[in-house]
Amino acid sequence: MIQRVDWDDKLLLQVPEIDEQHKKLIQIANKLYTAAAGTPQEYKLQMRTIIKELIDYTVYHFTFEENYMKKYGYAGLAIHKMQHDNFVDQIRKETEKLSDSDPQDGLELYDYLAKWVVNHIAKADPAWARIVRPQLNA
Repeated sequence: MIQRVDWDDKLLLQVPEIDEQHKKLIQIANKLYTAAAGTPQEYKLQMRTIIKELIDYTVYHFTFEENYMKKYGYAGLAIHKMQHDNFVDQIRKETEKLSDSDPQDGLELYDYLAKWVVNHIAKADPAWARIVRPQLNA
């Protein structure tokens, strides 16, 4: 069974703008979960709009985050950007196959993206945040 993922303060990087964006990213993803877990009619009406918002915000956030890394001289930027680009490409591919009449498709997409986002925030983002944080307070 696919479970909804909610924000957990254990994911905080202590970089306020980025933390707020991470929270918003999970909130947008949870709109997909809510639509897919609701009635098929609600899902059909909402899913395309939610997917567009999710992709648009993800691209905005990743660009913002990458600019942060560049500004503060994070040496792992190229690898981190590649992870972001691969994720966006995968989500776009998955959404092309997505049926707006089958909420289970939406739940499976949600499961993939929520797990990826949480894992990325928890494991990849702390590496650059450790470099950026001291410079924010300088």
